[in-house]
Amino acid sequence: MKNFFLDVILFALFVAEMCFQFLPKILHEILGVAMFAGIIFHVAINRRRFVSPAKKFTAKKILSVALNVALTICAAIIFVTGVCMSNYLFVDVITDDLQRNMTLHQLHVSAPYVMMILIGVHVGLHWTELRQRFLNIFGLTEIFQRQQKFFTATAVVLSIVGICGLYLNRVGDRILMKHIFGTPATELPAIIFALMIVGGVALFALITVLLDRK
Repeated sequence: MKNFFLDVILFALFVAEMCFQFLPKILHEILGVAMFAGIIFHVAINRRRFVSPAKKFTAKKILSVALNVALTICAAIIFVTGVCMSNYLFVDVITDDLQRNMTLHQLHVSAPYVMMILIGVHVGLHWTELRQRFLNIFGLTEIFQRQQKFFTATAVVLSIVGICGLYLNRVGDRILMKHIFGTPATELPAIIFALMIVGGVALFALITVLLDRK
């Protein structure tokens, strides 16, 4: 149960950090530090997922381990580049050259969108386990069994919102580290932007679930 709630908190922090343009800069930095600390704790308590006896390895297990490593690297890139760009918490320990470095800035913008995709794939690979834990914790198993079509429709709607978010926020260009100072998505209310991020994760989770069933 503790692991599940840590996952939820980390995901909420991730979405909040992706909505940085709606937050005070100092709060963005504070939440970033909290998120990275949570990730370190998450990796520590789930370290066995990274290394398993060779005889237990399957194609899905290898993909899962690779995803965990990629997510950890992504988080490290986001944190390090964030420290280099800090205007508050770490401003006294970085140089002006690092703070103004455009490559670091673009990496800091690009890596979270890569992480969004990786989180989606990660959720999709572990969907059955995560869904059951969620239903058990909140006692929703019977409701889910009766309303499966509703939950499926919700996932599809979120995925459609995610597709809109990919387009409106020019995610492809962001990942390619193109110079983007604003997109149609950033002009929308914060709650809509946040839903687009959640939808992006849902989209790649749904794609992974569908591919995993084949």
